[in-house]
Amino acid sequence: MINSTPIQHSVVLLPKNANAPRFLRAGLILLLAGFASLANVTLSAANQSAASANNYDVVVFGATPAGIMASVAAAQRGESVILLEPSYIVGGMLSGGLTKTDIGNRATVGGLSLEFFSRVERYYRDKYGPDSEQLKATHRGLFFEPHVADLVFSALLKEAGVTVLRKQQIVSAEVKANRLVSMQTRHYETDEARVFTGKVFIDSTYEGDLMAAAHVPYRVGREAREEYNESLAGLTEGPAMYRGKGDHRVQAYNFRSTLTTRDDIRVPIAKPKYYTPEQHRHFIESVKKHNFHTFEDLFHDAPLWGPVNGKSDPNKADFTGVNYNYPEADYAMRAEIAARVRDHWLSMWWLLQNDPELPEDFKASARRWGLPKDEFVESGHVSPQIYVREARRLLGRHMLTQRDLELSRHKPDTIAQGSYNIDSHDVALFLMPEGLVKDGYLISSVDAYEIPYRSITPFAPNNLLVTCAVSATHIAYGSLRMEPVFMMIGQAAGFAAHLAHRQQQSVQEISISQLQGLLKEAGIPLQSPYRPVVEMVTPAGPLTPGQSVRFSAKDLDARSPLKYYWNFDGSGETQSNERSPEYTFPAAKTVTVSLKAVDEKGNHSLVEQQTLTIGDGGDTDFGVKAMQAELTGRWDRGSTRSVENRRRVNYIDMNAGKGEKRAVFSTVIPRAGRYRVAFAFQDGPERAAAVPVTVTHADGDTKISVNQRQRDTVFVFRPLGDFKFRAGETARVTVSNEGTTGQVSIDEVRWIWLGP
Repeated sequence: MINSTPIQHSVVLLPKNANAPRFLRAGLILLLAGFASLANVTLSAANQSAASANNYDVVVFGATPAGIMASVAAAQRGESVILLEPSYIVGGMLSGGLTKTDIGNRATVGGLSLEFFSRVERYYRDKYGPDSEQLKATHRGLFFEPHVADLVFSALLKEAGVTVLRKQQIVSAEVKANRLVSMQTRHYETDEARVFTGKVFIDSTYEGDLMAAAHVPYRVGREAREEYNESLAGLTEGPAMYRGKGDHRVQAYNFRSTLTTRDDIRVPIAKPKYYTPEQHRHFIESVKKHNFHTFEDLFHDAPLWGPVNGKSDPNKADFTGVNYNYPEADYAMRAEIAARVRDHWLSMWWLLQNDPELPEDFKASARRWGLPKDEFVESGHVSPQIYVREARRLLGRHMLTQRDLELSRHKPDTIAQGSYNIDSHDVALFLMPEGLVKDGYLISSVDAYEIPYRSITPFAPNNLLVTCAVSATHIAYGSLRMEPVFMMIGQAAGFAAHLAHRQQQSVQEISISQLQGLLKEAGIPLQSPYRPVVEMVTPAGPLTPGQSVRFSAKDLDARSPLKYYWNFDGSGETQSNERSPEYTFPAAKTVTVSLKAVDEKGNHSLVEQQTLTIGDGGDTDFGVKAMQAELTGRWDRGSTRSVENRRRVNYIDMNAGKGEKRAVFSTVIPRAGRYRVAFAFQDGPERAAAVPVTVTHADGDTKISVNQRQRDTVFVFRPLGDFKFRAGETARVTVSNEGTTGQVSIDEVRWIWLGP
């Protein structure tokens, strides 16, 4: 959904009546404050006259990590800076519970972002000692307690001389002659109104609230696949005819608040106001089915929750769909949504500790977990920061897309690098004949890529920069939206604001070479590593069964001779190594052709794919994904790390319960004939070298041993063989972890029709 409608922010007065709803009263209201409104309501005349003017060189709205680094960077260059924050904490998600940092490739992180993690590490070394468990648990400063992030951020701001005002909700913004002149705020406790004027403004809110108040065009939701030619875009599930379509939906939010097992600081979890047990009853089913006796039996990943000093970041309880209105909502609606998402998070833990259907020993184990009394004191020991994974996104001077992350990774105006997976949590739940399916979840590996300055600058006004709600599609934003990247973008914005002010230029006109010089001096890596890039050239016009079709590979970026790998039938087999191969498709069907190239130094291109229609087309090939398979035992949903396995969602046995786990991929064969059966999985050195796989077909069972440690194909699928199947009968592929050493991975099984 694209929006460029002029808007004016309003104030929603918080009730002072003691009988007001509990979540809006003093104390817990602080959990919900700090959400910008968009209703066309203005301050009262009395409040407007009370507003006081405050003039600064740079005005930053939103004390997210990006806003903090923007403020510090500008102040270090001699600018007078004020940082306005809608809530009571500074540090956004990092002070608000996201304390197990998602960083991608650490080599791409530098500047103040790296300084933050170094200071965290120094804090624990100084406080607990160089050999302490607390220091080791930080993973070189990447994991930490929320209040430590607040301490480090506050110290950086104080040292730089930044003025910080908390609890400031945006009311309106004034634009004159293509310049943002001022913004008005209201203190949500005292109701004091203030006006702030500045030379340059920076919107560092996750929601893009200042940007929207200044009438800057933005977008909410998912683009359609064809808009920017993004293969991952749009709906991922549901009826085939609608997959790839765009919509208004955003990925699920949750609260990444902190849990602790420390007896000295543990606060029991109370039953929340909005108790939603039905959303979490599947945990009860799992406990009963597997006869779990402890909390750690259910959540065996608990040691991976980044525990530091007895506190953990679980990152659980996404609440799909309840947040669709959040990006453009006013304060009252955002507060209600935040309360629902927070209580959804609390409901999960309360159910596991108290539900009568659960065994007593399990509940006793679960009650070892509680809220930390030394964190989030003003909001009942629950974070005030809802996890806004995406909201508004700027329609800026460059739209960062999937292509920018995978192929066109180098930019002349680069200001930072991203390197984290394209990562989207569930966006929607759709009812299909086979039951509810989760739409929108995807993980796709990327190389380090360069983020252009144009993606943080709007076309107008000429003195506004945007550091979080940057110009990117839903797919590209899924990778960029990591806090270390936000911090580097924020530092770039702070430097850019300094250059624009001192040189009396618009933010769109500043010298990119000067900006990049400041960034390099600050230690921010700007140049992404090389990878060959190839493009597939396919024939034009209709294609018919039995026709010899010629393809060719076009080298877009090759620094040494390339070797080419082609697969034409979707099985993963390398069916040609020629630059311009020919292939004959035997039947009318829809096919996906894949191309990959490797240079003399072993540098791999990403897999280039195109879908072609042969004859009348049709879906003669079909597959079953791991989430649709019949699973026995506990399989963990995992992410992909290698570029060969990008765009996949794997399930992994985590090298546990050997002989107890099985996955049965089954489908009813629509027509008799010969089919090539192919198996997709994630390979790697930690995988099993001999995974037992059984293919059930018309002539019986065929047992195959699959090496998942080192695959014999460059593609994600591996052909298991060609088999006969009868129409109307059930075909099965069974994967077991019996007798395996190493992890077993399952992703998808595909049946490819070869002919009668």
